[in-house]
This record gives sequence, C-alpha cells and structure tokens, in this order.
Amino acid sequence: MRIRIFYLCASVLAAAAMSYAQTPSKVYTQDEYRAMTEEAMKTRNYRQDQAENWDARLKRVSGTVSVKASEGGEWSSITGVMPLNASDWVKTGSDGVAELYLDAKAAIYVGRNTEFRISSIDQTDTVFTLKSGSLSGKIGHQLNPKYKAQVRTPSAVCAVTGAEFAVEYSQLGKDTGAGTFDEGRVTVNPFDDTGNPGEDYVLEKNMELFFNPSQKRFRAVKLSRMSRHRTEVSTMRARITELRKTWKPVTAAARKDMRDAALKRKVLHRKLGSGSSKKGGRAGRKKPSRSKAAERPQEEFQDDTQGE
Repeated sequence: MRIRIFYLCASVLAAAAMSYAQTPSKVYTQDEYRAMTEEAMKTRNYRQDQAENWDARLKRVSGTVSVKASEGGEWSSITGVMPLNASDWVKTGSDGVAELYLDAKAAIYVGRNTEFRISSIDQTDTVFTLKSGSLSGKIGHQLNPKYKAQVRTPSAVCAVTGAEFAVEYSQLGKDTGAGTFDEGRVTVNPFDDTGNPGEDYVLEKNMELFFNPSQKRFRAVKLSRMSRHRTEVSTMRARITELRKTWKPVTAAARKDMRDAALKRKVLHRKLGSGSSKKGGRAGRKKPSRSKAAERPQEEFQDDTQGE
C-alpha cells in the first residue's frame, strides 16, 4: 500500500514539473522594460521610495537664477522649472530668488546672492555645499527620520533631520549661521581654523548658532538673528502641502528634455549675442574654468567659478 502511494505522489510531482517546464516564460527587452516603467509612472503605480535619488527640480521665482550643469559648460540663466542632477551648481544674483523641490517631501528657499552645489541627491544622504548666501526651508518630517540632509559650508557641516531649518554663510566675515524653527533638529559640527571638525552642537526647535573658524567657544541660543528666515520657512512649509497635491513624477527622458530645453535657451542666446560685446556687458566676461570637486568638505568650495 505504501509503495503504491509513493509511486502515485512521484507521478503527480513529475507531471507538475513537466507542465511548468513547458510553460513559456516572458523575456522583456530593454525597450519593453522602459515602456513598462514609464507606464507605471503615468498611472501612479510607481512609488518614489523605490528610487534611491530625489527628483530634484529648481524653480526660478524672480531675478537672475543660473545653473552650471554637471555635464560641464558655462553658467546658464534659467526661467521656469529645471530638473537638477548631482554635481549641478546653482547661483542667484542680487535680485534672484529660487525654490528647490525634492519630490513632494522637501522645499528649500534659495535666497539672493547665493551659490551652492548639489553634491548628492541620495534620499538618505542629501548634501548641499553652500559657498555663499543662504538656504532655508523644510526637509522631511520629524516623525520620519529616514530623509536626512547636510548643508556644508566652508566652516561647518550642518546635519538636518526632519527639520525646518536655515543655514547661511558669509564669505566676507567667514561666518556660518544655522537655525532650527518649529520642527526637527539640526546638528552643527564646526571646523577649527585648520579645517578639522570639532564638537557637535545640537539645535533643537527655535535655536540658533553663529560662529567662525577663529572662535574657540560656541554657544547655541534662542532663535534671534536667524528669525529673518522665518517667513521663507513658513512659505516652504505651505509649498510642501501644495506639492503633495500636484506633484507628478516624470520619466528620465522627460527630465533630459527639460534640462536640454533650459540649457539650449541660453546657448541660443549666446549665439545671437555673439559679436555684440560692446553693447552687451556679458559677452566680454571671462569664461570660468572647470575643476574637479574634491571629497574633502573644505575643498568642495573651490569650484569652477574663479574669474567670475
């Protein structure tokens, strides 16, 4: 009896294996896979948390806003919205204001006379290298510490965790200012005058810290000087609420087209304006040189803007 049961089970398993082996499997080509991905994004079946990088987009609000693309080239004045990649540089003029969005989870106000580099757009390790000016806004939520960011100045690293924050740096006085507003925390690690990191200072909500490399002692105090960024932070808080309702993912091809369009407008402008250096003040400007950004935070600020 046991022998019969054994042979019966073996026959069933063999038949099932043969049926599975005869079932044809679908092998997708690269184009078919790309089409499937794009369709999923259009139908919102695509989840952004499946990607490891932010969908970063810069919006010009007013004045002069320029981008130096990671692919190389000169500074290009932009209008409207432009997707950003890691290693892109952004600069605003004395009348320039912009906003930087990371999906619908972060909104950053780029103040006037600001220059910074997007060193990393990794969702869990975003890095902005602030050469001058100010960045303020909101990144993530205090109840979700997954999304972390750093704002690096020539004299400090400011780690932002689910916070409403502001960081500014003055090239004139070599001063760094950092503040936390109504949510989250910012951990500030100042460098000494030799560029070595020092002690961490944790800024809880509504606290600030100002310092320069020549100082030996620092003390976090209640929000005072950095309060001037409160309006921008409140605006970015409201902007995230709006983005959650209107944000739509775009395909890699669409991002590339948007970048090309933003940069080609400037290229066309340069071609039309060539030979008119006497009339236009920009035609005779010296082209900035391009250099590789070093891994050390201090050397990242020696970018490709010499001669500007």
